[in-house]
Amino acid sequence: MQKTLKNIASIKFGLYVKPIEKGFAKYLQAKNFDDLGNLESNIDSFINIDNKSESHLLEDGDILFVGKGFRNFAWTYNKDMGPAIASSIFYVIRPNKQLVNPNFITTLFNSQKYQSQFQSMGAGSSIPSIRKSELESIFITIPALETQNKISNISALHSEEIKLSNQIIENKKALFQEIINRIIK
Repeated sequence: MQKTLKNIASIKFGLYVKPIEKGFAKYLQAKNFDDLGNLESNIDSFINIDNKSESHLLEDGDILFVGKGFRNFAWTYNKDMGPAIASSIFYVIRPNKQLVNPNFITTLFNSQKYQSQFQSMGAGSSIPSIRKSELESIFITIPALETQNKISNISALHSEEIKLSNQIIENKKALFQEIINRIIK
């Protein structure tokens, strides 16, 4: 079954505020993510909650999608990280969890097929930007939830394997430098 994103999710913009050093909720910005769209642990921007910002608190399974710039990636929020609000660089996609697994959508959006589609949408300007109407009209093939869950699990394992491989490479580099330093002494 194929549906447009607007038929399986609500989409809104993140919040633009001046962050503070300490506050109630983490203020997620593009700088908090690595080149693969993985959240890094060094979040140093926060926001206090008021009437304006309260409606922007992320809910478990919300998908953050960067629609501006050259780095379009998706990431799924998990409530275990604590209260958080997305900055205005992000679209906040809230999928209907009875129809789709949020991690399935994130996996699709980070795939080469969708990345190519996003790149062509933003082409023609100095800073590419995907309009909300374009994002809403993206077609998504929706398999059974069981299949979506399997794809999500495979994606999580793949990400973990890449993370471990990168750690091994960094450890090998450090070991190499240590050997060279010992030989030179």
